[in-house]
Amino acid sequence: MLEAKRRARTESAPRPAPPSPPEPPAVEDEAARRIRIVAANLGTDRLPTFGSDPTRGGGIFQIKRLGYDDAEFMFFGWNRDIRRNTTQLIEVSRGNNSDIRIAVVRRVITIIREYEQEDFLWESKRLGRNLTLSARAKDNAGLEAFMLREFFDASVP
Repeated sequence: MLEAKRRARTESAPRPAPPSPPEPPAVEDEAARRIRIVAANLGTDRLPTFGSDPTRGGGIFQIKRLGYDDAEFMFFGWNRDIRRNTTQLIEVSRGNNSDIRIAVVRRVITIIREYEQEDFLWESKRLGRNLTLSARAKDNAGLEAFMLREFFDASVP
């Protein structure tokens, strides 16, 4: 009796469909190809990374133009607004600073402090090594002096 019930269940159970042949790969049209290339160039297909934790910061500063009352520098690093690494043009005016170089350094320090409030690693091209610097407000004078030497070397007053 048990055997008859088992046979009845297996006979009434739906049989698996035979495997279907694999579908041929879709042919990429010109519009899809263009979108794929643009996405790859923008990096939207990659995880946004910079260092071990991109949300914590990191970046590269490069002074592009230095005038008497204004300057421009590039910052390549984490952009919180779009959550990616980007190159940003930062414009600086002398304002009430005694020198445009001090204004630039203070703006750089402001950007650093957006990401770090304690110690941070600085890759010094001038010294050719990595240094641990402090972004603490109490260490501001030392950080400004270092940055002035780092960016403007011997031309610092």
